[in-house]
Amino acid sequence: MAEKQSLRVVVPLEQLSAFSLLLQQGIWLQAQIGCSVASLLTEQFNIEEKYIVERVTTLFLDFKPIDDLETTYVMDGSTLALSSAMPGLVGTTMRRGSHLAAMRGDISYQNQQQVVSGAGRIKIKLFNMVMTELGATFLAHGVCLTNGELDTLLSEMDDSFWQSIEAASVDDQQIDSASLVNRVRSAIRDEEILLKVEFTS
Repeated sequence: MAEKQSLRVVVPLEQLSAFSLLLQQGIWLQAQIGCSVASLLTEQFNIEEKYIVERVTTLFLDFKPIDDLETTYVMDGSTLALSSAMPGLVGTTMRRGSHLAAMRGDISYQNQQQVVSGAGRIKIKLFNMVMTELGATFLAHGVCLTNGELDTLLSEMDDSFWQSIEAASVDDQQIDSASLVNRVRSAIRDEEILLKVEFTS
C-alpha cells in the first residue's frame, strides 16, 4: 500500500484555538495498539506521567470511564477522551479513582477482548484545559484525514490563520497558501492525507 501524502503546516501557538472543534470531535492518529493507555500516552506521545496523574483526571475509552491506565489496553479503532476535572457530581463520579466510582454501575470500562499488538490507529478527543495544553502535541504527531475532511477544515479557517502561516509543505515540497487550497480541492476527496501542524511560540 502506498504511503499517504503528508501536509505540514507551521503556525504560531495562538492559532491552536482554530483546531478546537476538531480536537473535541476527535482526531485519528497512527499508533502502536495493544498497549496500555499509560504506555500509549507516555511512550508514544511523550506526555509526562506527572502531568497525566495531576491534570488528566478524567479518561474515557470507547465512551466508558477508566480508572487504571496500566491495565486498560487500547485496541485498533479505539476512541480515547482526555479531560481535566469536570464540575458537579457527574464530573466527580467520572473522575479517575473517584470515591464515587461505584455509582457508575456497569458503565466503567472493562477489557473484554484479546489484546492484539501492532500498527493501527486511534481517535483522541481532548477537552477543556487538556485540549489547550496537549492539543499541539497531538496535532504535531500527525492527523489522518481524507482530502474532503481537510478541505472542510481549511474552509473554516479565518483570515488570521492564513496570514499567520509561517511555512507549509506537501511531501517536503514547499507550497504557498493559495496553491495548498487548490491542491486539496482538486485531490480525490476520499483519499487520506496526514496533516501535521507544528506550532511556534
